[in-house]
Amino acid sequence: MIVNILVCTIDAGIERVEKILLDPRSDLKYIISHQVTDERFKKIPESLKRSDILVGQIEGRGLSRNRNNAFSMADGDIAILADDDVHYREEYINNVIKTFEAEPDLGVACLKIATPEGDPEFKDYTDHPYLLNEESSHYISTLEISYRIKLIRSRGIVFDERFGLGSELNSFGEEAVFIHDCIRAGIKVKYIPEYVVEHPAVTTIKSLDKYATLNVVFKGAYDARRYGWLAFPAAFLDYFRLRGDLKAEAKKPKDYLRERLRGACYIFFKQDKDRASKT
Repeated sequence: MIVNILVCTIDAGIERVEKILLDPRSDLKYIISHQVTDERFKKIPESLKRSDILVGQIEGRGLSRNRNNAFSMADGDIAILADDDVHYREEYINNVIKTFEAEPDLGVACLKIATPEGDPEFKDYTDHPYLLNEESSHYISTLEISYRIKLIRSRGIVFDERFGLGSELNSFGEEAVFIHDCIRAGIKVKYIPEYVVEHPAVTTIKSLDKYATLNVVFKGAYDARRYGWLAFPAAFLDYFRLRGDLKAEAKKPKDYLRERLRGACYIFFKQDKDRASKT
């Protein structure tokens, strides 16, 4: 079983990738997608010129686009999603291999993120494994995700480039859409209480107020992505249903509705524009 660590980086971030690398092992390969926005950053560091490393460069921005490029270059059995500021241990790679070897029908595994000594836990993880479904409230982080490459590729699943850092409207949430697509395609997705990577604790998205504009716009976009046109009546229904809670949280109901509809319209507009550009 060959594991590919799919590393996404941009511009000078390519210089940090060396810190991710473990000593070479026969069952591990690094697939690095390097987005370049300036010719100054195009040079590949000598430390990345190893036989177990493949680097591909693309122009422009958009984290989901970058992840899709890394996925397009993957040639192993299992993919682990990574950024350029993480840390791996031999045991983490072994955890992933054991997870998929133990369950041949498992398509996607969501493991845990460790934090450096002195940092708080990345999340309040449970110690019990469980299957994820359409109604799961499990907040997924991209760095937790690993999957069978051939299975995901056979179902035509990629990251929706309308979501994620660098997209036009939704700067996060691409992992939630990805997991939704996997579940909808009938792929077994499971939370596994083992560590896959180490990353410092972060609070940017988790600390946002539930009615912050970023969250509300994403809710509208995510509903449109999942339920289609039903996202519009759902926004109006919540506009009336949540009025009391919105006022208690100092969120103007009209602003809430406008932001929900903005997110939903974005998905439909981008969908139509993308379709028109291909005809």
